[in-house]
Amino acid sequence: MNTPLKGKDKVLMFRLFQDKDKANATRLALQTTHSIKNSRKNDSTSTKDGNIVSVGALETSIDIEAIASDDLTNQVLAYAQKKGLAVEVWEIDFSQAPQNGKYVAQYGVGYLSDWEVPAEVDSNTTIKTTLTISGELVKGLATVSAVDVATVKNFFRDTVKNPTEVAPIDEAPDYGSSSNSSTTTPTK
Repeated sequence: MNTPLKGKDKVLMFRLFQDKDKANATRLALQTTHSIKNSRKNDSTSTKDGNIVSVGALETSIDIEAIASDDLTNQVLAYAQKKGLAVEVWEIDFSQAPQNGKYVAQYGVGYLSDWEVPAEVDSNTTIKTTLTISGELVKGLATVSAVDVATVKNFFRDTVKNPTEVAPIDEAPDYGSSSNSSTTTPTK
């Protein structure tokens, strides 16, 4: 059976390209939506023998929406857009189990072409932006901090200082276990 993919399992992380040697990538807080768009312009030339199509270069962009906050990543992205700075982006896929502690991801470098902050009366202020990628996104394995994993995957964190995040206890009963005393065999 095919398993549907859920948008909440794919999260974007960012870093200024100029900071690649001195800072870790960070997750944009309160992400609501992102969409990756691959497109190419194809030109058609009419000839006496029929149309000839010239295939254009692949163009990749990521439309991003989030609820605005005082999150540092939000501020860095706004700064990058104003100053025309290159931004690294990772789309981390948390639906797959980590491999050697790393998650499957797509990576690219690009520039933010716009920065929109609509503020409606009856809703949260949001940000909307588009990151245009230089080249195309490439797949690989990305390291994600325990804090970011815990935030995305809803891990349990103990009450002591410097806690380790662990998977939450599964609340569903184990129907396949013979030790489940509440399971009875129906009689006729």
